[in-house]
Amino acid sequence: MSRVNITVAVADDARSCIYEVAAACRALGFDHTATLAAVGLLMGSVESEKLANLWAVPGVVAVEVECEFPAPITAAEWRRRVN
Repeated sequence: MSRVNITVAVADDARSCIYEVAAACRALGFDHTATLAAVGLLMGSVESEKLANLWAVPGVVAVEVECEFPAPITAAEWRRRVN
């Protein structure tokens, strides 16, 4: 199983109970590391196989998986590669 970093978006009308939403997500395997209550976001990680289960939690409106992008190269590195 592979673990993925995710952000869970909580519905506007569920922000008042964001900590209950977080508890329900944790019960499904979500390793909760941060809460941005003012904007309704929960951050953490979950096993990829359990990802879809989070959509069933009342108050969850989106689950975003973190994507890694290759680091940009510096100008010096670019010049080294083309020369």
